[in-house]
Amino acid sequence: MPGPVENEPPETPNLLKPVASSFEWSINKYGPNHRAVAWRNEERQLRRFQIFVGLLSYDTGRDDITVNDLGCGYGAMFSTFSDLPQFRDGTYFGYDISETMVKVARKQVTDPRAIFIRNHEATERADYSFVSGTYNMKMKANGKEWREYVEENLIQLWSKTRIGMGFNMLNTKSHLREDTLYYADPSHFTEFCLKHLNGHVRMVDTLHPDEFVIFVRK
Repeated sequence: MPGPVENEPPETPNLLKPVASSFEWSINKYGPNHRAVAWRNEERQLRRFQIFVGLLSYDTGRDDITVNDLGCGYGAMFSTFSDLPQFRDGTYFGYDISETMVKVARKQVTDPRAIFIRNHEATERADYSFVSGTYNMKMKANGKEWREYVEENLIQLWSKTRIGMGFNMLNTKSHLREDTLYYADPSHFTEFCLKHLNGHVRMVDTLHPDEFVIFVRK
């Protein structure tokens, strides 16, 4: 599968610029590990990736699946797919708004099946799309404008998805509160997906009381 044409990356929306700056700082401070992408520990980070992989269980007869990872950071999710039989001849597209993150990802992951792109939206059509933690950090944005950004972003990502999509968010029921983080109502986003995305919707909230995962499958 040919890779995407390298174009000049688009201007980062103003809403996302504080987020990009935060991750530029964190990857320079911590290097390529879970702290650079605001995970409390590596175990929870990997557990999320493994839950997303469950969506691929429908495609056991294939070896060439394609994946979009929106907000890929330093490319940690790629290793979760790299040894799967379904991915033997597959392609992974990782997107991030941080130029440094993308440079580190390209250095960390040299497998030719991985392609890293600086962008706030998916540019390539893929069988599956995943968003791991990307919607959690809003920085200075207010809740309403961040929710609208997430909704628009989900619709755009769905337009680049052939089979299924999975994303996680922090739950409004969480007792933890940080001003820079966005806490979402799982019922609202379940209803949003049912109304605006033409697919089957399933929510998973048993993985941790502070967050939830939504799967959408065409």
